[in-house]
Amino acid sequence: MTGRRGAGRGDSGHVPGRPAPRPGIAVAAVAAIAAATAGAGLATQAATPGGAASTASTASAARASPPGASTAARSGGARPYRAVADAAALADASAALGDLGLALLRDTPGANAVVSPLAVATVLGMVQSGAEGATEREIEALFGGARAGAQAMRVALPALSAQLRGGAAASRDVASPVSQAARVWVDTAVAKDMPGGFRRRIAQRHAADAMVLSFADAEAARAQINGWAAQHTAGRVKDLLPPGSVARSTQVALTAALHFRSAWDQPFDAGRTETRPFTTSTGVPGSVPTLNDERAIAQAVVEGTQLYALPFASGFDLVVAMPAAAGAGATAGTAAPAAPAGQVDALLERLRGATFARWHSELKAQAPVRCSFSMPKLAFAPKAGSAKASLQRLGVQRAFTDRAELRPMLGRLSGTAHVDDVHHAAGITLDEWGGEAVAAAAATVKPKSLAPALPACAVDRAFAFVVMHRASGAPLFVGRVGDPAKAQ
Repeated sequence: MTGRRGAGRGDSGHVPGRPAPRPGIAVAAVAAIAAATAGAGLATQAATPGGAASTASTASAARASPPGASTAARSGGARPYRAVADAAALADASAALGDLGLALLRDTPGANAVVSPLAVATVLGMVQSGAEGATEREIEALFGGARAGAQAMRVALPALSAQLRGGAAASRDVASPVSQAARVWVDTAVAKDMPGGFRRRIAQRHAADAMVLSFADAEAARAQINGWAAQHTAGRVKDLLPPGSVARSTQVALTAALHFRSAWDQPFDAGRTETRPFTTSTGVPGSVPTLNDERAIAQAVVEGTQLYALPFASGFDLVVAMPAAAGAGATAGTAAPAAPAGQVDALLERLRGATFARWHSELKAQAPVRCSFSMPKLAFAPKAGSAKASLQRLGVQRAFTDRAELRPMLGRLSGTAHVDDVHHAAGITLDEWGGEAVAAAAATVKPKSLAPALPACAVDRAFAFVVMHRASGAPLFVGRVGDPAKAQ
């Protein structure tokens, strides 16, 4: 695992181009790590105080991009990953994503919260592509031990991501509801030292391209990166990187974006939307705008959890899970009394990523039952926050310290670099038409902390001196200095 380079860290297959995403589609996962320098075969982009970019023409940008790099930014799409992962590996990657998402959700404050494990995993995957040693192994451990974790990060996760964005549509004539974009921003001061192998890996695994950006004007660079995130999330994620998260010392920024937008398989009648009672997680009753209709819904009760699967028109489902009341599930389609307040938190605490696979299996095995279905309308705007503490609790620690091993990403400059923070934002909207979810994740890479200040050795008052022979200690001259400003 330690010290792998170039071909030894490569991936099989190639990364062909994919169609540009549909207009108006937001992107749900954005990862950032800051680094940059002019040259090194990277496309250049200059940040301006207003956040606008000065870019080369499409043709020149194509010529400037490194071999094997994604054309995502130039074509508006990302190229699918073609490595082969078997069903078991994909299932394990899905379960690991579930565990990551649950951990992030538990750490997100507030009554309402949305996270995107795929967004954060994409960021971590890009960092892992540029890490080695214990730093690399800690990230891989999130997705399995030893070789299994490495294969998950290098093959299964990228293959699953490509499957989600490219294989979700019902037919070739229907665009996928998922779109992704990824980019590594390289500071002009370090671009020439970024190994080509790292750029190839992030292009192959995450369809990421590379862009040179000066962080000398930190706020302009931050605005540029945030503008890219907003562009790829239909304007929903506007401030992924908060003030102060980017500095003149920032070296690399890796960004990835993912968006889901789809109509329901059977849209709700807006004329039937009405205010209905809803009991909060604290047990307080209230009233909220509620979608309601009569339709066939797949449903099941698994380990005391009531499940409903509301189908989108695009091969995805919205799975709703509630703590089931006593006796629920005895008769499919029969409404049960509300569960006691606060049980949703207990539900989240006992869930595991692998549980989602069982939910999927149980719901798939049930024939939809027609019922009077109702669900609150949702509109949760993305709010950016740090995921660093959550990741550290999950075991990703070394990357955030002075012991970070990022040589595959920064070459000879790696001895001075570490991951400073990982930022994340996610939001969701559910209405009569369908659903839209966006998320962004960003990891900033900066120099390691400065060495501790040395004790002062100032000659700042009157003194005596001796000109001494080093070997024998014999004094050649002895003197006194009471006022060095006076010439004697």
